[in-house]
Amino acid sequence: MSDQHQEISPADILYILENPWEKLQWEWKLADESERQETLAFIQERLKLAQEDGYSKIWKTPDDKPLAIVGGYKVDDRKYSTFFVSSKHMEKYGVEISFDMRKIARELAVKYKGCSISQYAQASDTDRISWYLFLGYKHKPEGDLGTNRYFEYASPTE
Repeated sequence: MSDQHQEISPADILYILENPWEKLQWEWKLADESERQETLAFIQERLKLAQEDGYSKIWKTPDDKPLAIVGGYKVDDRKYSTFFVSSKHMEKYGVEISFDMRKIARELAVKYKGCSISQYAQASDTDRISWYLFLGYKHKPEGDLGTNRYFEYASPTE
């Protein structure tokens, strides 16, 4: 399952958007077909940015169903932003994906020395906060916005 799938097709993204993991469903517009199409376009744009200067990866189940997509793209000189979408299959494969994501973050930290990537989590979303900490993100209170907590993964400068 940890094989890199270079091609991330619109059909892969739509499968995830039509079969979302309930823990991430609030984050994306998915209420109807129009919103799913808008979210598809948004993710495709982020994947295009990731190809220019960033990274992306898709995981699939053993029977080739799209499981999750992660991507990071440059937003400033040494700053990247990231996105993550996942299907209902995260219930079964979430732990494995999480360990793989942590490994990928460590590998990318070597390639992107001195850069950082950031994410927000709602203060009440303790599962997401724990997950970010597991992946290696650090809480940076100076970046908090209201009830949103700011987390950053910074690669070493040396």
